Amino acid sequence: MSGRGNLRNSYRRFGFLGLFFITLFLLIVVRLAWVQIVSGTEYGKKATVQITDKIKKMSPRGRILDRNGEELAVSIMANSLYADPSQMEDNPKNKDDQGAVRNIRRLAARLLAPVLDIKEDSLYEDFSLKGQFVWIKRSLSPKESEVVETIIKEHNIPGLHFEKESKRYYNKRNMAAQVLGFVGTDDSGLAGIELVLDSVLKGSVYRREEKVDALGRPVAESGLHDKLIQDVSSVYLTLDSKMQFVLEDAMDDAIKRTNAAGAAAIIMDPYTGEILGMASRPTFDPNDFGEYPSNTWLNRAISIVYEPGSVFKPIVGIMGLAEGLITPSTIINDQGSIQVADRRIRNWDGSGMGQVPFSDVIKYSINTGMVELGLKLGAKREIEYTKRFGFGEPTGIELPGEEEGILYNPDDMYLPDVATLAIGQGIAVTPLQVVRAISFVANGGELVQPYIIDKVVAPNGEIIRQGRKKIERRVISEEVAAQMRGMMEEVVSSGGGKTAAIKGYRIAGKTGTAEKLAEGGGYAAGKYIASFVGFVPADKPQYVMLVMLDTPQGAFYGSQVSAPIFRDTLQQILVAKGIQPSSSEGLPSFEAANSKTAAPASVKKVAVLEQVEDGRYKIPDFTGLDIRSTLQCLEKGNLELVPYGSGRAFQQAPSPGAVVEKGTKIRVWFK
Repeated sequence: MSGRGNLRNSYRRFGFLGLFFITLFLLIVVRLAWVQIVSGTEYGKKATVQITDKIKKMSPRGRILDRNGEELAVSIMANSLYADPSQMEDNPKNKDDQGAVRNIRRLAARLLAPVLDIKEDSLYEDFSLKGQFVWIKRSLSPKESEVVETIIKEHNIPGLHFEKESKRYYNKRNMAAQVLGFVGTDDSGLAGIELVLDSVLKGSVYRREEKVDALGRPVAESGLHDKLIQDVSSVYLTLDSKMQFVLEDAMDDAIKRTNAAGAAAIIMDPYTGEILGMASRPTFDPNDFGEYPSNTWLNRAISIVYEPGSVFKPIVGIMGLAEGLITPSTIINDQGSIQVADRRIRNWDGSGMGQVPFSDVIKYSINTGMVELGLKLGAKREIEYTKRFGFGEPTGIELPGEEEGILYNPDDMYLPDVATLAIGQGIAVTPLQVVRAISFVANGGELVQPYIIDKVVAPNGEIIRQGRKKIERRVISEEVAAQMRGMMEEVVSSGGGKTAAIKGYRIAGKTGTAEKLAEGGGYAAGKYIASFVGFVPADKPQYVMLVMLDTPQGAFYGSQVSAPIFRDTLQQILVAKGIQPSSSEGLPSFEAANSKTAAPASVKKVAVLEQVEDGRYKIPDFTGLDIRSTLQCLEKGNLELVPYGSGRAFQQAPSPGAVVEKGTKIRVWFK
C-alpha cells in the first residue's frame, strides 16, 4: 500500500506541476497577445521614441563678395549654448569640497559667468526657470565653446547643451558697413544687402530623425549615411574692395580733419550705373553692431536729403542749354546781387564780375547769372526738367531706406522760389540722385539706374541673377552734355574747383556749399553742407564721384574740404587701375628718370620689397621714386599704397626697414 500511495502522490505532484506550467504558459501567451495585439501600437510608439533622436542641422548663410570675388561677409557654424533647467538636478553622490550636496545651478553659474561674460546672478536665474529650454548665449566663439565644454565635462554638469547655428563674420570690419548691413541672432538680415537679399542668403534648416543607441550615438544606416546640407547662393556686389578701401580711408581722414557731423561719398560708373564705392560716416562694425548708436547704421549716401547748393547749378544750366535760352558764350551782366520780388540774392562773396559769358557763371559759381536763367525758365519748366533728371523719386538701387527727395509743386512757387531753386536751394536731394544726374553729363545724356548687386550665384555655379545696365531714358542730347562737360572742366582747370585738380588728368566737376536746413524750418546758423561732384577723365569719363560733408568745423566751403578729398581719392584709384594721364605734365616717369640721357643724379635704383621668413615684408626706402614705381614694388607683397601729392617720394610711413603684414597700408608723400 505504501508503494502505491507514493506513486499516487507522485502522479498528483506531477499533475499540479504540469497544471502550473500550463497555466503559466497560458498567462504568457495571453500577456504576449495583449502586448502585441491590444497594446502593440502604443508600445511600438514608446520603443520608437526611445531609440529615435530628432536632430536639426542648418547650413551657413551665403557669402557676400565684391566684384572681384573678395569676401566681404562669410558665415561659419558656431555652437550656441542652451539649458534645460528641468535636467539640472545633481546626483546626491556628488559632493562639493566641504562634503555637502552640490547646488549644481549655482556652481554652473559661478563657473560660466567669466567665460560667457554674463553676470552670475543672471545665469542662476536662467538655470532656475521652469521649463525645458532657455538660451544662455548664441553663437559662441570657438574659444568660448571649448572652455564651456571642458567645464561641463570636468564638473559633470547636467542640463547644458549645444546647438549649431550660423554665425556671421564681416572680414573687413567696418568696410561698406551700411551697404552690407548686419544679421540678427536668428540668422535674419536686419539691414543693407543682408536684409534685401535675406531670402537668398539665409541658411537652410534641415530636420530629420535617426536611430541611436543608449548613449545617443547613431546606429545602423543612421551611422553610415548623413544628408549633406546644400550651400546657399552667394551674392557678388558691384563694389571694388580696393576702391572702397581708398574711399573709406579718405572719409576717415576727412572726419578727423574737419570734425564733420557726418559724410557720404559715392563712386559710380557713369555709363553702366555700377556702384564701385559707397561710404557713409559715422560708421560701425557690423560684427558688433549692437555696440554702436543706431544713427551709425544709416547709409547717408541714399537715406538723407539736403539742399545741394551750387552742385545743382550745372543741372539748371543744362535746362537752359536744352531750351535754347543760353549757350556757353551767352553774355551775363553780373552786378554781384539781384533783386527778386522782396528778396535780394547775392553772390557768395558779394562782388560782381560785370559782363561775362555763361561758361564763367558755372566756372565761378555766379549766383546772379543762375538766378536770371531760373527766371527765364520759370517754375513749370524748372520742375519738369528736375523730375525728368531723376529728382523727387528713388533711384531704384537695391538698398533699403532710400529717400525720394523733396520738390516744389510748380503751382505753389513764387518768384523767389524760382530764383533760389536755380542756385540749389528749395530742393532736397540725396547724394545718389546728384551722382546719377552728373552721370548723364558724363555719358552723353543717358539717365542710368544705379545698381549695386552684380550677380547672384547658385551653389552649382549657375548665375541665377545678373545685374545689368539699365537706361531709364535719354534726358539731353550729346551736344548739350558736351557743352556742360566743357564748362565743368573749366571749373577745375581754372575756376573755383582748382583744389580738385589731378596733375596730368582732365577733371570736370562742381563745388557746392549750402546752408543746412534747421529741424524747425529755415536754416541753421553757421552750419553748412560742403560738397564736390565730378568725373574723370573729362574727355572719356570712367568714374563719377561725389563727396559730401555735413557741418564741417572751421573751413566749410566745398572747394576747401570736399574737393581735396575727391582729388586725393581718385588720384590713388587712377594710379592703381593703370588709367593713363591725358598729359605727362607734372608726372615724371620712372623710365625717364632712368634713361641713358638722364642726368646721373636723377637715376635711382629700383626699390626691392624683401620677404622675411614669417611671410611678412620689409619696407624699402622709396625716396626719389615716382608713384608708378612705388606701386609696382608694393604690389609684389599685396601691400596697399596710399599716395599723397605727385612727383617723387620724399616721405613714407612706415619708415624704411619696417616689417609689416600682407595688406598693410603704406603711406607715401610725393612732390
